[in-house]
Amino acid sequence: MDFSDWHVARARALFTVLAERHALRMRGADAGPDYLALELPVQYGLRIALKLVWSRDLLMIRSELFTAEFHLDADADAETKFIETFDGLVEGEIRLHLFYWPRAARPYKTLLQRAEGNGEDAVWRTIYTWFRWLPWSPVAREEVFVNSRAPHLHVVGHA
Repeated sequence: MDFSDWHVARARALFTVLAERHALRMRGADAGPDYLALELPVQYGLRIALKLVWSRDLLMIRSELFTAEFHLDADADAETKFIETFDGLVEGEIRLHLFYWPRAARPYKTLLQRAEGNGEDAVWRTIYTWFRWLPWSPVAREEVFVNSRAPHLHVVGHA
């Protein structure tokens, strides 16, 4: 097994452990010598499809709503941040604050936010910002998405 095979095996093990931790089923694998992508389709416990990707020195969580990248060579805590972000998304501890252009079906900007504090006093702190176009684009509408096993919590309202 060469060095890249070891990384692919490690990434596959990490993705499998994360999926099993949340009782999520994985679908398909796209793999190469320095690339691995596993899909988590919409299912009980996951209201949006996610793709977990490892590519050389990069871990990613991808969906139609955002892409979060964690650079392993630039940040010693990147793998930990990747795991915490994935767990927070699945468990509903991290919300997606979505920004749309007029008549757009997909957001141009998404903020991944975690609550600090409890109850009414909680403040949502942005832990990751993703954008498709210029971040100062005009906002037509905003939505907040929280993953939950409870269907009535799918979209909790406008920000």
